[in-house]
Amino acid sequence: MGFTIEDALNETKNLYQLTLLCGEKGCANAMSWVHLIEDTTTIQQLWGKELIVTSGVGFQKEGALLELVEYLVKYHSVGLIINTGKYIFEVPQDVLDYCEANDFPLLVSPWHIHMMDLIKDFCMRCLFSQREDYQITQYFQNIFSDPRTIEENRVELMRHFDVDGSFQVLLIDIEDASQYSEIERRKLSMQLQLYFEKIECPYSFFWYDGYYVLIVNNLLEDVFLNLVHSMYRRAKGRMKVKSLYVGIGTKMSDIRQLHLSYQRALSAVALARLFEKNIMCFDEMGIYQILFSIQDQKILSDMYHHLLDVLIRYDQKHHGELEKTLYYYLKYDGSPQKIAKNMYTHRNTVNYRIEKIKKLLNNDLDTFEDKFPYMMAFYIAKMMK
Repeated sequence: MGFTIEDALNETKNLYQLTLLCGEKGCANAMSWVHLIEDTTTIQQLWGKELIVTSGVGFQKEGALLELVEYLVKYHSVGLIINTGKYIFEVPQDVLDYCEANDFPLLVSPWHIHMMDLIKDFCMRCLFSQREDYQITQYFQNIFSDPRTIEENRVELMRHFDVDGSFQVLLIDIEDASQYSEIERRKLSMQLQLYFEKIECPYSFFWYDGYYVLIVNNLLEDVFLNLVHSMYRRAKGRMKVKSLYVGIGTKMSDIRQLHLSYQRALSAVALARLFEKNIMCFDEMGIYQILFSIQDQKILSDMYHHLLDVLIRYDQKHHGELEKTLYYYLKYDGSPQKIAKNMYTHRNTVNYRIEKIKKLLNNDLDTFEDKFPYMMAFYIAKMMK
């Protein structure tokens, strides 16, 4: 969850005489570190999530301060503190408007406050918070890897989460992220966290087993979905990645079912990647809820081949389209007109193929019970691509 600007205001507002001028909606973003910057030359080296402090000595010219905050937003900083009273006396209105429009917190502190004291203090708080966050992620990862450890990890998490409240897991799949170095993945993690708007509940965000993981506690589902869609829009607009897919697990009633939400999020993100859907909720996957929940995928492969191999072999031998014809037969409830239209062939050809299919399958395909196994086979075929 991290040390946020909101935390800084609550805990040190009087100590450092901090005043928030604008960008209140961004105050929930956690900071990774604090840097003193007096010109823009090194800003592109920032990782993201840094809080920036300046005396303003290098930003006294007209437009210089606006250029600074534009760079800071571009490079994913969480906010700016200006030590006012010597070089900067008043923040221009265009700077305030820009920060407010971008939910970028802008704070001021009077000149007699020593910024080095503030920087050291905030960095220490960041380190402490990061250690605490790391330990929390270990507890969650323990639960994912071995659900039998739930009780011992539940006790540890009680200090930070309502363990009897609801939990929901989200997974983010970024192409080739597993090939990135640890440093590159951490930079990406900091950027992703900034794209989530204020998360008004206990949460944890971390990298695990090839995915970025977000766990939320006691968050309304509609609020969560709005949060996710907003994050996706921001990420796709600002991040230079090949592809980004999101899978959302079922909301569970307490932490003892957390591993189920994680497993369902895995199924959802796999289906999102398969069908190239931006965001997929497990609860909206239909029959794929069952298919993706089967651990032994060979069962599915064997079922597909057992049902359709006779048509596949026939098509290969005779350069036919019986498998495709059966697919459309099931999709359009046996309508020769619709099948012919979609296959660009004559109705008589379709009728001949259907009779041939029934003979090869030794199945009249009249009832739902006759058709259902083959419908399942084609669902499996989509998974096997």
